[in-house]
Amino acid sequence: MKIKCSFISHQHNKEHHHLYIPGKLMDRFPFQRHMTLKCGSSHLDVTCVETKTDSIQIMLDTSDSLFASIPPLQNIWISIDTRNAVIHMGPVVALLLNQSSLETIHSHSLKEYFTECQEWFQRKGGFFYLLPLSSFVGNNAEGVYYNGNDWETGPLPDPHVLYNRCHSRKTERSPSFQKALDRSLDQGIKVFNTGFLSKDQVYDALKDSPILSPHLPETVKGLHPLEKMLTLYHDVFVKGINGSKGRYIMRIQKREDGYHMQQNSFSPENPLTFPTYPALYKQLKAWCNRSYLVQETIPFLTVEGQPLDFRFLCHQNRDEEWGLVSSVARIASQDQFVANVDQGGRIEKPLVVLQTIFSPRESAAIMKEMKELCIHASKLLADSLEGHFAEFGIDIGIDKSGKPWLIEVNSKPSKRTYLENDRIRPSVKALYEFSFAKWTK
Repeated sequence: MKIKCSFISHQHNKEHHHLYIPGKLMDRFPFQRHMTLKCGSSHLDVTCVETKTDSIQIMLDTSDSLFASIPPLQNIWISIDTRNAVIHMGPVVALLLNQSSLETIHSHSLKEYFTECQEWFQRKGGFFYLLPLSSFVGNNAEGVYYNGNDWETGPLPDPHVLYNRCHSRKTERSPSFQKALDRSLDQGIKVFNTGFLSKDQVYDALKDSPILSPHLPETVKGLHPLEKMLTLYHDVFVKGINGSKGRYIMRIQKREDGYHMQQNSFSPENPLTFPTYPALYKQLKAWCNRSYLVQETIPFLTVEGQPLDFRFLCHQNRDEEWGLVSSVARIASQDQFVANVDQGGRIEKPLVVLQTIFSPRESAAIMKEMKELCIHASKLLADSLEGHFAEFGIDIGIDKSGKPWLIEVNSKPSKRTYLENDRIRPSVKALYEFSFAKWTK
């Protein structure tokens, strides 16, 4: 049994915890005299007291500093469990991020996304806040919430859902992070996207699928097979398995006058030419002190001579089924060889771009096939990888025949690749739907 109301809390120095409930709500819903109030994963034993008011605001009067610190919520769901005498507030969602100070949050590249999440959750009946990494690993209740005018720091209850946007792979692998992650899972907190994915991890999970394998470029791990791959294909990509945002990528072509390289992360000089393979390999070994893979270059379609690919955002819905929530076409900037927004690329509507190359019927068929591949890849990855994943950003390229090729899968996709800047972006709505479903269960 669920109702939507507003909530406000006050702190006092007495020992009681009174939850004041309007009489019309007491008459309609099975509140009991003594109940447990749960907000996220935190709980407090309260005494329910009827008030004579026409509002639908529930007020908590408490000496508990954590519950007293909950900011005023104009719109929050309340679920009443009569059998266990529990009042559940929710959904409560915390977004985990590295930055910890208000100054860095104000200048954060995702500030608009944070604001949209806060606005949408409040409109739909949830509570959204930011959880700094220092609070997460330190097991303290300090979070960052919106007070109606600005972001503010204060103690907050543990969430139902923790959305992991930690941007450091090294941090995620640390013992303190893993300990905090295990602690959250033990508390029953649903961790939304356990961690980063590496390129070889994704390839290994997908390569044996009869549906997906024909759409994967030939890929080998390490630099040792590079010479053989260049002999076979004459054109390959060398990618850092943990690279992101279009970085640590090289395109190498074998030509009559030597080996030509395009790169965007190692040298301001671009492109580079090496007269012999040993000269090329020596430079690669000097740059590539991390794990890399080599991948055949598929001759993807271009727009005005610039590389083109497509980013699809796939998400689990309320029923834990995978669906597509947004898609964009990405066109590389003039000085780049990868179509990544973080490398200066621009975004367009996929069908509009496809229809400049194919007929409307062919374009629709290509879009349909790309969507089906993305959904299938998302299901397979979520089922086969260790951890929990409910969101993937999937990049696909198209060759001249219209065949789609899976380029990359990202478990922490960019929030910049969407087109409707005057609306709440689809990924925000999808996060709420997922969180609401987890809360109701």
